Amino acid sequence: MTTSKPNLLVGTDVVDRKNIDRLSEYSTVYTLADLMGDQLATILPTIDVLLVFSWPRELTQESLEKMTRLKFVQSILAGVNHIPFTNLNKDAIVSSNAGAYSDEVAEYALALLLSAAKRIVELHVSLREEKWTLRRTLDAGTEVTILREKVLGILGFGGIGTSVARMAHGFGMRVYAYSRRAKAVKGVKIFDGEDGLSSVLRESDAVVLALPLTNQTTRIINRERLSVMKNTCILVNIARGELVDEKALYDHLVANPNFRYATDVWWYRESRETLKTDYPFLSLPNFIGTPHVSGPSGLATGRPVKLAVENTIRFLKGLRPENIVDPREYVTSYPY
Repeated sequence: MTTSKPNLLVGTDVVDRKNIDRLSEYSTVYTLADLMGDQLATILPTIDVLLVFSWPRELTQESLEKMTRLKFVQSILAGVNHIPFTNLNKDAIVSSNAGAYSDEVAEYALALLLSAAKRIVELHVSLREEKWTLRRTLDAGTEVTILREKVLGILGFGGIGTSVARMAHGFGMRVYAYSRRAKAVKGVKIFDGEDGLSSVLRESDAVVLALPLTNQTTRIINRERLSVMKNTCILVNIARGELVDEKALYDHLVANPNFRYATDVWWYRESRETLKTDYPFLSLPNFIGTPHVSGPSGLATGRPVKLAVENTIRFLKGLRPENIVDPREYVTSYPY
């Protein structure tokens, strides 16, 4: 007697044919791009497993209500705040793709840190606008920061945070890390709890945000916490825009011209991350922004898709998948 394969829906075009074929060994694979209208409505109630990148617009609250057989959701993104947990089948397991982008995003975090510390963008613009001449000394307002022996605070000490620490040691930086799951790491001073967070923010010359977006971390950088940071601190965000309070950050940058913010991630509008902001950040010389390319740079290696597919196959083979998340910890950016 043969047992029918579970049905799997791939909700993104970033999964290549080779990986589709691998999944097909253990499941009947449907791709969202190939399902139109009535076809999709017919297939959704039969889906057992879902593999997604960003959350597909087609999978609305109404669609999810039909997916009563859904047992497992695998995110190709490292984070899972894009997943509408409250609308999933209550028995569905969700796995993140933690660790899939660690080195690539860590490299980018260091690039942002260096750009801000050395004021690369600001000085380049001054050259382009012919506001700078060659000189052997720098004005106080344009001095570059030497990273050697400075303290780098890392909020979130998972895969990305650990990679950032390793690379920062190469610059001779002292590394402090804030993590709720404290673990001993050579050359890293670990902090936890509210007092630990305050200590890291207060003592750091630069801070890298590498936290997941959860109920506890949303706007973890707010007006109060910005106020305890050094007014010459460099804040780097390669995690999620919503970790930082938008208005509080803008006001702080305006009031403290030597405080610098460098980010590759942005705030959500209308259920999607967008470059639109409520405040004119790009007009500020102490703001550096890039259009969320750190993750895609990792995606280009093929590793995130490979790891997500392997974890999905673990589930399909009846094994416990890795990186299972607790839905109670996560917020969604989608107003379902």
